[in-house]
Amino acid sequence: QSCRLDYELYVDGERKDLVDQKYLVSPKDLCGIDELPKLIELGVESFKVEGRLKGPEYVASVANNYRQVIDKNSGFDREAALEEMELVYSRGFYSGWLNGVAHQELVDGTFSNKRGRLIGKVLAVDEKWVTLETKNELVPGDGLFFADHKSQIGGNIYQVEKTQNGLRVSFSKDFDLDQVHAGQKLYLSFRDKLNKELNKTYTQKEKLKRLPLSILLKGAIGSPLELSASVGKHAISITSETILDSARSKPMTSEDFKSILSGLSHTPYIVTEFQSEISDNVFIHQKAVKQLKQEMVKKLNEKRLYRSPLKINDFELPKTKSSSIPKKAQLNLVLRTLDQVKAVISFLEKNPNLKDYLSRIVVDFEFGKDFTPAIKMLKAANIESAIATTRILKPGEYHNFRLIERAKPDSLLIRNLGALNYFKDSDFKLYGDFSLNVTNHITHDYLISKGLASVCASYDMNTEQLDALIQYIDPSTLEVTVHQYMPEFHMEHCVFAAFLSEGNSFRDCGKPCEKHVVHLKDMYGNQHEIKADQECRNTMYSSIPQSAATLVNDWKARGITSFRLEALHENAEEIVKKTSTYLELLAGEISSEDAYQKMGVMERYGVTTGQLLNTRTYKDRKKTNLSN
Repeated sequence: QSCRLDYELYVDGERKDLVDQKYLVSPKDLCGIDELPKLIELGVESFKVEGRLKGPEYVASVANNYRQVIDKNSGFDREAALEEMELVYSRGFYSGWLNGVAHQELVDGTFSNKRGRLIGKVLAVDEKWVTLETKNELVPGDGLFFADHKSQIGGNIYQVEKTQNGLRVSFSKDFDLDQVHAGQKLYLSFRDKLNKELNKTYTQKEKLKRLPLSILLKGAIGSPLELSASVGKHAISITSETILDSARSKPMTSEDFKSILSGLSHTPYIVTEFQSEISDNVFIHQKAVKQLKQEMVKKLNEKRLYRSPLKINDFELPKTKSSSIPKKAQLNLVLRTLDQVKAVISFLEKNPNLKDYLSRIVVDFEFGKDFTPAIKMLKAANIESAIATTRILKPGEYHNFRLIERAKPDSLLIRNLGALNYFKDSDFKLYGDFSLNVTNHITHDYLISKGLASVCASYDMNTEQLDALIQYIDPSTLEVTVHQYMPEFHMEHCVFAAFLSEGNSFRDCGKPCEKHVVHLKDMYGNQHEIKADQECRNTMYSSIPQSAATLVNDWKARGITSFRLEALHENAEEIVKKTSTYLELLAGEISSEDAYQKMGVMERYGVTTGQLLNTRTYKDRKKTNLSN
């Protein structure tokens, strides 16, 4: 994941030395165990433990410790639980945003992988021993990790000795002691004994979860045994193949039957309720009772695992819809600065022949104070004006909407369902953004029925999937983005506040986002711009823009009339060049290949078609590995 990679921070074009902080968007692991009681009090009934790319020991430890808190186990030891979970897997624990944003706390920045539990530091190193300052007991086989901004290394202890100051440890001959030095932080990263204990919780049968089983047994001489059993909502009834006979010597008692039927150690069941209605002086071979037990387990398993067949409603795909009024293809611009708006308006005034191929300009500004002057300029130029809503809407976040309403644009770019609900009865014309995730005609038709004039196709689709969507909708109601810096991720964490201030939120960060331009430089030398929105959420944009210029004529032939160009950091000259290129393409003045080549020359890192031409079919790697 790109958020776990290392980056250099560039502020206004200059590299900022953060010493040992380079994992700038890699958050600590979420640990909300202390917040569970409050969440339960609020009415939350379901909690998710994410175990992506984690081992079974991680799931065993986290699920068990959270379960104890949920069940209010009086013997729960919080510190022991945290230590155990950190040893199994931890990039540092934090409660995330459960207690509100705190930009100085979420990201440490010095690492993005597992380190374990911080237990001390290195005091000294010689040719064999590493002397440690720690209060923890260590034993051979324990894993240690040493780290600072100079180096980091981990290994398993070979020997341990006590010293006056603490402990000293040695490692195997292939361990590089040159990477260890005084002052490094010391982490306990592995404990073999703990992993073995956790392993037992899901491998040893006596530790596995058992489901409470209720049994009712009936029988009379001359008739078979009748057994009814239930586990939760699942119930079965079976009869023995053997008939009950009169006992010649020792009859079978209710306790005898219960003893045999309760022998379920190799199953997921445990008998918690047993009732017997058996006649006196009966006899049946134990083998027959055991066969009845086996049949009971088999039937219960089948009952619990049964899933009703998936019912697929019969329906016909709609025929291709088409608008009754033919339209010419037009360009929509998403601009991010007031200077960009001024430059495009000036260009269009000088090139009225191209203005006909522009549909609207959407302003997507970091600061709402620029909305009103931008909208006034667009209206004066007789260009349809629109404002983009924030991508995420939380309860109470309506300040942005009030700014939009006061600016009085002609239309809005709707980015979430909350915004759609808020503005559904307004006088604004509403367009849906890619974040509404339209990938099929059902979603498209649903959103159009809710009052959207058009929707932008999801960025998840390649050309084949997009063409399939176009077949079953009115293509005049679909917008396709033809040029953009792909948003890689959108996050609550603010890079500006975290690394350019000492503040935890907009209240005390000093708003460096209003003063600086920030990029993250990756290991390949590409610089990805970070943009903040009006709620301080950040978006990281790919450094290499995506262009679909070569596909525009094909989409026009399929009825698409609405194409989007998204700006990012372009100055006046750059945005005018890009705008003119795509307007000329839609006007038929240049070929799609020429347009693509011009874009490649203009962009710093060239352009790519991204996933648009990636038509490889999905392969389940897990199934592939199993089949091998």
